[in-house]
Amino acid sequence: MLKALLFFLFNAVLVSAQSQMPVYALRSVPDSMKTNANVVLREEYIKLTVKSSNSAKYEVHDVFTLLNEEAKNYLFFNEFSYKYVSLEDAEFVVYDLEGNRLKTYSKKNMSSQNYGEGLVPEGKMTYFNVNAPSYPITVEINYSLKFKGILSLPGFIFQPAGQSVQHAVFEVEAPVESGIRYKLVNTSLEPVKESDGSKTVYRWELRNLVAYQAEKHCGSAYNYESAVLIAPVKFQLDDYAGDMSSWKNYGTWVNELYAKTTGLSEEKKTFYRELVKGTQSDEEKARTLYRYLQDNMRYVSIQLGIGGWQPFPASFVDEMKYGDCKALSNFLRSALDAVHIKSNILIIQGSMAPRKVYEEFPDHYFNHVILCIPHPTDTTWLECTSSTLPFGELGPFTENRKAMLITDSGGVLVNTPRSNYKNNTENFTSLVEIDTEGGAKASTVWTTTGETRDDLINRFNDLKDDERKTFFIRENGWKQPDQIMISSAGKRDNPYRVTANMEYEKISAFKAGSKYFLAPRLYDIFNDDIPEKEKRTRDYYFSFPYQSTDTTTFVLPPGFSVENIPVEKTVEKSFAFFHCKSTLNAAGHTLTVVTQLQVKEMVIKAANYSQLLDFKAQVNSSVNEKIVLRKD
Repeated sequence: MLKALLFFLFNAVLVSAQSQMPVYALRSVPDSMKTNANVVLREEYIKLTVKSSNSAKYEVHDVFTLLNEEAKNYLFFNEFSYKYVSLEDAEFVVYDLEGNRLKTYSKKNMSSQNYGEGLVPEGKMTYFNVNAPSYPITVEINYSLKFKGILSLPGFIFQPAGQSVQHAVFEVEAPVESGIRYKLVNTSLEPVKESDGSKTVYRWELRNLVAYQAEKHCGSAYNYESAVLIAPVKFQLDDYAGDMSSWKNYGTWVNELYAKTTGLSEEKKTFYRELVKGTQSDEEKARTLYRYLQDNMRYVSIQLGIGGWQPFPASFVDEMKYGDCKALSNFLRSALDAVHIKSNILIIQGSMAPRKVYEEFPDHYFNHVILCIPHPTDTTWLECTSSTLPFGELGPFTENRKAMLITDSGGVLVNTPRSNYKNNTENFTSLVEIDTEGGAKASTVWTTTGETRDDLINRFNDLKDDERKTFFIRENGWKQPDQIMISSAGKRDNPYRVTANMEYEKISAFKAGSKYFLAPRLYDIFNDDIPEKEKRTRDYYFSFPYQSTDTTTFVLPPGFSVENIPVEKTVEKSFAFFHCKSTLNAAGHTLTVVTQLQVKEMVIKAANYSQLLDFKAQVNSSVNEKIVLRKD
């Protein structure tokens, strides 16, 4: 198993070390490689051999020294195999602190299971986990993959956060005729190239890279990690040959995959025409069909067909009532076509932390499919896997990124909509009725739209009752009630509302004599994690821009007077806004505090981080002000 390759590469090192100390002894690691590191990459040799447009081999040799438990994920090995990629061999070796081999595990010692939710026996995951008795610990991982078709080729990440690198080599060999392309990301390190006329070898080599720590909320690691992307020019899966030298050509290949799967029988076309009968516009027809999809079809993740790219036929989804993202999108496209509405497939990267798509470098960036309906001046975007998203809305999984639009003439790179804080809203309306003993009954209605709504539904709607109560209190930094009852709207309602009725034996934050000190609202209105740091090197990312409004009305009991209310305050930056105002109605014995918070931008540039810290500090000074009631 990779023995010839490893012997050739490391024989000289091993021989020279035999008279000194074992090559993987911890004491051979310089202190500089341990600073800020959770793991040290001792040796790495990765070889990608592209043999033709439909054949390649990928061989990996890694040796890691794990310094602490933060690196425990390096003790877990897993690789997926399916029709076009197979795990040929694998080995896991464990060493002690002196570099002595303790245990060797081969592929036969590893576990495997099929994946595809039991519907498709095509895929298999092979996995293995070592339990570390203590840290530091050194592990060696060797494995090889065989590609029986080429669409996506593995690249090379130089150095993840928390990892130092003593020595690493990435080598790519490819025929001159079919060729490969590479893209340098966050690095200027060009490869050493050698060619004999029939093939070209590209070699990147790294030495003595000290570790760095990732900053919190800095977005996708693809934004800052140094890497090399590798992509084919000519590729082939089964009988489907393609060209990835342009987005147009790439999209033509995708079109060919979908050509035999689109369309419904005349009987089914008639059914969908009857379904939209009586609607007055194309938008109403599309809404009706989208709702039918949400009501009747089930999303199942299945990587079937040409490398997970060719969808089930629309007729299959229509009959079986399930499909993956591409199958559901393909079905809805066929149903829309039956009522004479043109729509297009989009190939996109679905992720909360997406990989950057480089327009000048066509590649297999994508793992998801959505649908769109083009109009003369705008576009309707449809996420076909969601049973809760409103018609025409995309969530944080697919907004704010590039996608490949599949047209009749090929692929075109387009941008999905940018998230807007005015659409991502939450509104809290609370009534707090204080009793003469300092307790209170409180009722709150929490109303959400846009990505705030989608996020809340996904994380809250299907929870059990006790879990809902915990979520409601924990997620918003809510003042812990003594009793709470929660109800919510249907998960397709837009806006989505959550209602909470609570009781407090003590509503005040604290009491001093006859004075009661109350927070001006029942929760932290701005609880985003913004670490205190004088200088930041990377941009700060919010999950999405949003707008939050809170109206809290306190009803005062007889015998209580207001001694202090929070002063009106406005804090404004180019990327955020805050305003708080308190209004006392002495005749009505009520005090109303209205607060508005706007996070207008999703990304705050590192150069502006000090302004974000200042904004947070000023908001906190207002949030921390207290209402002072006196019991006469």
